[in-house]
Amino acid sequence: MELQELLTSESVYRYTDHGEDKLEFLKDMLSRTLAVRGHDSNLEKVWEALREREVSMSTGIGLGVAIPHCSSEWVDEVLVSLAVLTDPLEFQAVDDEPVQIVVLLLMPRNRFDKHIKTLASIARMFNDESFRQKILKASSEQEIFELIQSFEDPARDQQ
Repeated sequence: MELQELLTSESVYRYTDHGEDKLEFLKDMLSRTLAVRGHDSNLEKVWEALREREVSMSTGIGLGVAIPHCSSEWVDEVLVSLAVLTDPLEFQAVDDEPVQIVVLLLMPRNRFDKHIKTLASIARMFNDESFRQKILKASSEQEIFELIQSFEDPARDQQ
């Protein structure tokens, strides 16, 4: 599945004050994501899985982008959110650069293998420098959502 199919306009966030701690930021983003989709009662259980995944290896993929993700028995559908940060956040990314774009991907435990393509398509989307700049310059969450929806992945046509 593509990010465009999974993301809702309510799951796009602009963070102007996110602090300096990556894990605190991720827990806040997770809390917002679960609340929007009515899964907030499972916050601590899903947080445990996400935190464990992030501590084992950073999901900062470089170019100012991170894709934190996990699978959990406490998630019964694929949940996605996107955050654009006003100020870069240290994320221990592979290129040692802080991040400003974070895509959170939560999957049911038995469906992780089906979403490797989703992770790859998200990475391709944000590998595009001009697209990243448009996202960072967007003035509202709605504009960010519309940019995501209008993105055309050249790899999609080759499949």
